[in-house]
Amino acid sequence: KEKEAFESLIREKAAMVIPEEREGKSDGCQQFSQNIPSSTMSADTRIAGGRNQSNQDRKIIVDVREFRSELPSLIHKRDIDIVPVTLKIGDYILSPDMCVERKSLGDLIGSLNSGRLYNQVVAMTRYYQRPILLIEFVKNKPFVLESKRFHPGEISFQDLSSKMALLTLQFPKLRLLWCDSPHAAAELFEELKRNHDEPDPNYATEVGDEENGVVQYDVYTPKTQDFVLKLPGVSVKNYRSIMNNIKDFQELRTTSKERLIELLGNAHIGKNLWEFLHSSNKNTTASAATTKKKTR
Repeated sequence: KEKEAFESLIREKAAMVIPEEREGKSDGCQQFSQNIPSSTMSADTRIAGGRNQSNQDRKIIVDVREFRSELPSLIHKRDIDIVPVTLKIGDYILSPDMCVERKSLGDLIGSLNSGRLYNQVVAMTRYYQRPILLIEFVKNKPFVLESKRFHPGEISFQDLSSKMALLTLQFPKLRLLWCDSPHAAAELFEELKRNHDEPDPNYATEVGDEENGVVQYDVYTPKTQDFVLKLPGVSVKNYRSIMNNIKDFQELRTTSKERLIELLGNAHIGKNLWEFLHSSNKNTTASAATTKKKTR
């Protein structure tokens, strides 16, 4: 009965007549019109009399290549100014620390297979504190990444869901958002911008251009960070102390136990790291001595 109820609901919705001004596809739709009447605008109760807030200063920085889609025009209709520039990192800049990379489902699959998405996420996490990956699905198609019957049930480098899971594990700051249409994406952007500062077009265009000397959010390569984080006792809370005060791995191996305890801020953790570094050295020396005896 439950299945029949859902099938009946789907059939009725498919044949349902929706007024053109409420469907959201025409310029006459009031919800997406830029000149929204004051009665539909949200009122701020903190202002005397509950006067409506002015949204004239809101803006989103958009990469010029994104104007091939309808999303920038839908954002503009929501009373948000569009600043078209050539971005080296990201597609939409919502705030000084919020960057969005938009991917259609086909582009997402191609970017994951080629490794381009990994490089894009690396750049976003390096320069922005809140990197966002927006997945835009196709309307009237299943709202899923892949069918369950093709899911292997375990982590596989050939599986799309596994690649997405590994991407989120590699970049904990990355946020995944998805929507089923550009209209939903425009509404989502408006919600994300709420109570955030406006982005700076000059900084957005210079980000990623090393000749301009823009300060990076993360000055270390992801591979270097991953290596340091795999050391015993090193976590996201103390790894920067190691990387900011130790030049290279050779210096780390020769650092005293007291110095490591001071950098990590914990006697037990510092001792474990020091013993790990020197135990590997002892094992190497012992194996070398054994080899010399055998050769004799």
